[in-house]
Amino acid sequence: MSDLKQAIAIIRRGGLVIYPTETLYGLGCDATNEAALRRLFEIKGRALTQPPPLLIAGEAQLTMLVADVSPTARELMAQHWPGALTLILPAQEGLSPLLTSEANGVKTIGVRESGHAIARALCEGAGVPIVATSANFSGATGNAAAPRILDDIPADFKALVDLVLDGGAVGGAPSTIVDCTSAAPRVLRRGAIELDF
Repeated sequence: MSDLKQAIAIIRRGGLVIYPTETLYGLGCDATNEAALRRLFEIKGRALTQPPPLLIAGEAQLTMLVADVSPTARELMAQHWPGALTLILPAQEGLSPLLTSEANGVKTIGVRESGHAIARALCEGAGVPIVATSANFSGATGNAAAPRILDDIPADFKALVDLVLDGGAVGGAPSTIVDCTSAAPRVLRRGAIELDF
């Protein structure tokens, strides 16, 4: 079995995988599996109040997560997806609270469609959105804070997951995050894609 097929099987059964994206190496799991999500948060040492961004493949997976897509968000998707742009959008009802934030009475979720062949294949093969948090312990510094190669990821972190996929060196800058939940989009984090509103 190829490493990619093995990774897809692991995600489907609730496991955790380190994998490359066009920005950084990510730690991923099935975003619809509550037990997998909790294990991911525990391994990273991430606060349960900090929802991770998610990767999707196609409209069907977007619809699983997002309640509404504004014309502005559609325009940004058309221009920059697949790519290193995470959009904050209104969340569907019934999603795990680990995946959503609330601002001004609106539940939101962060999603993007990756242009990296391996990341995309994981979403497509598993048939579900997958978590796309950086493959490191929360609060990491130096190269570990933005892992571009597998050697940037601490060995004790890699030992906690079920599979590590090597995709060589990746971009190194995190995705740009844009809040599209109000009439005027706002850049929340500057990253790989330059945007000015």
